[in-house]
Amino acid sequence: MRGVYQVISWLFMPLTMPLFALLIVFYTPSGINFSTLGNSLYFLEPASKRFFFNSFGLFGFIFPIVSIVIMRLSKQVESLELDLQRQRFIPLFLVGCYALMLTVLLWKFNAQVPISKHFFGLALSGVMVAFVFMLINLKTKISLHAGGVGMLLGFLFSYYQDQVIVVFWPLYVACIIAGLVISSRIALKKHTISQLFFGFILGFLITFTLDYISVKLF
Repeated sequence: MRGVYQVISWLFMPLTMPLFALLIVFYTPSGINFSTLGNSLYFLEPASKRFFFNSFGLFGFIFPIVSIVIMRLSKQVESLELDLQRQRFIPLFLVGCYALMLTVLLWKFNAQVPISKHFFGLALSGVMVAFVFMLINLKTKISLHAGGVGMLLGFLFSYYQDQVIVVFWPLYVACIIAGLVISSRIALKKHTISQLFFGFILGFLITFTLDYISVKLF
């Protein structure tokens, strides 16, 4: 069973959660059309979906993974999972910087063609979660995996607040993913219950709040 838990941890790592969130909202009908109040991302053109998915994939996954691999090869970290608390500061700082770069890219793109504020909410959440967790990690080994699934659920809950048609099954799937990830981290003895709970709640609240504010105020 340990192998199964390890696969779950790798498949649903924190860096993949924004990508799962985008796949869900891109391909789940939740509005009448793109011009409705709901601002459903389901009706984006396929080329636009690829652009935003690739942008989040590049800055939110590829760049961080490459950086961590380089740090592993140079022996700055002992594990790609960043198991040691003292070795998490620089990787989290880099993740936050890459997310900030993505936010700037989206801002510049928005100056030419208006885009959904949900993209800003998700990108800003990546910035805030990375830097907040980086600071908290100085005191305790907060769970990044739990923070990742918290981001997934926080974004989906905020997104569906803004939709004409609310589809519940993606929320159920996200809850199942969260349960699997948290259970796996417990089984692998990577974190205490409090570290997992704290990570999940923080990831959820930060993402829900920033996405909700981005849509309502900007």
